[in-house]
Amino acid sequence: MKPAFTPVVIAVNGQEIKQHGTSEFPCAFYSVFHGSQVPWHWHDEFECAVVHHGSICYNTPQGRIVLNAGDGIFLNSGTLHGTDISVENTCQKSDLVFHGRLIYGTEDSVFYKKYIRRLLEPDAPQMLVLRKNAAWHGELLEKIKKAARLCQNKPEGYEFSVRSLLSELLFDLYCYSEAPSNESCPPNSSEHERIKQMLLYLQENYAHPVTVAELAAHASICERECLRCFKNMLQLSPIQYLIRYRIARACALLREGDMSVLEISSRCGFESPSYFTKTFRKVTGCTPTEYRSNSRRQ
Repeated sequence: MKPAFTPVVIAVNGQEIKQHGTSEFPCAFYSVFHGSQVPWHWHDEFECAVVHHGSICYNTPQGRIVLNAGDGIFLNSGTLHGTDISVENTCQKSDLVFHGRLIYGTEDSVFYKKYIRRLLEPDAPQMLVLRKNAAWHGELLEKIKKAARLCQNKPEGYEFSVRSLLSELLFDLYCYSEAPSNESCPPNSSEHERIKQMLLYLQENYAHPVTVAELAAHASICERECLRCFKNMLQLSPIQYLIRYRIARACALLREGDMSVLEISSRCGFESPSYFTKTFRKVTGCTPTEYRSNSRRQ
């Protein structure tokens, strides 16, 4: 069986729809204990993760990065990313996804103006890979693990401790932002923003036929540059991404409603139910009917 496919539903502004945490405490903890795949997406929140067992591959605009047990990662706000986990080597990891306002409150605060704003500027690194054997990475990994445990167990007053640990984490990243690292990814680029623009177009028009020529025209580039941009940044063609996004939308409809497979196939832009079922099985490892049944048993 293939690894599970975890759809990420994207809003019309190109961001992940899911709210992480609450408006009162914008921080969420997630545990991954099995093989799963998460398609390309981005969100305003910062994200950090630590691998406890097995390994995971993060897909990033700078290439595929493998994290093994003890390693971790910090993803800056707005960074495109996705994950793959081998079914033969499933992963156990802890994720924290939190909005910067948990730390700085408002953009009028000294915390935002003096420190956090620097991390959000266009020339700031998109992410930092944290290796268990790197000199100063261990301190950051321990803070992530401790904050994750607190969010998981929720003892009285844990919100104060989590905010304190994540504040220290962001300050460490601010201090080390100039430190050389061959795994500190380069700043956001115009190509990065162009990809977001084209992904948004695909997400808004996924239910209809979309050609590479149409997509390239939307971004005011030629078809060749469009294909090169997708291949360079996402390691996918535009059509491959569109198919995966259609499947993600289909997964949401299968989980959340009673629409028939035939209706979902049409709603998500597939030319026929048979092609939809064939593609769905190829991406997720099961048929649409099996997916709906399994999701409702969980």
